[in-house]
Amino acid sequence: MKLLYWDIDGTLVNTGMAGMNAIYEVFHELKGDDQAVPKISAGGRTDNYICQQLLYQATGVMPDDEEVNEFCRNYEKHLMKWLQKMNGEIIPPVRDLLPFFAQHPDFHQCLLTGNSIHGARMKLDFFNLSQYFDFDHSGFARNFYYRDDMAKYAHAIAEKTWGSEIEAMYVIGDTPYDIQCGKAIGAYTVSVATGHYTYEQLQAHSPWVLLHRLPEPEAFLQLLCQPT
Repeated sequence: MKLLYWDIDGTLVNTGMAGMNAIYEVFHELKGDDQAVPKISAGGRTDNYICQQLLYQATGVMPDDEEVNEFCRNYEKHLMKWLQKMNGEIIPPVRDLLPFFAQHPDFHQCLLTGNSIHGARMKLDFFNLSQYFDFDHSGFARNFYYRDDMAKYAHAIAEKTWGSEIEAMYVIGDTPYDIQCGKAIGAYTVSVATGHYTYEQLQAHSPWVLLHRLPEPEAFLQLLCQPT
């Protein structure tokens, strides 16, 4: 069995900034419309980290876990509205890749995303992609602030369930944090420059494979099955 751990934002879909707009809306509800939203580098970060850092930079006081959790749950209440408002899209050729690997007997598809399980499902339901993933063995933000911890948690679940049946793991994402967390669990890292990071920026982090865009299904299969 080969495990494919997919990132969502910038890798599978482009939501048109729906998530950040929902976060900004909650921030202004808490701090007022006149409060400037701090600039946060959100790509590849967990929802918990983004919300924590917004509150910290706005007030100078590090919020506790309860405050971060409340912020994130409020953000999720606004997310669907923004998904419907923004001009999001499934990034080609994801619509062909996911059913191809879902039907392939050697592969099993999971998620490794900085979203919560609820936020991830909402986004994938919106784009009609949820059915291709094993949510029970995926990695979500949960109570984690850093992607490495999230990846290690998902890896532990997989090891407990499948153990030696796991031949290889692949982490597919569009940010340096996807590369970093993939290396943290001994996975092959497939980095794709379809998000906010350029090909050259991703190259500096030495992924196993670096792509300008995801290949078509048969070509991607050959890439994943190449000798290592």
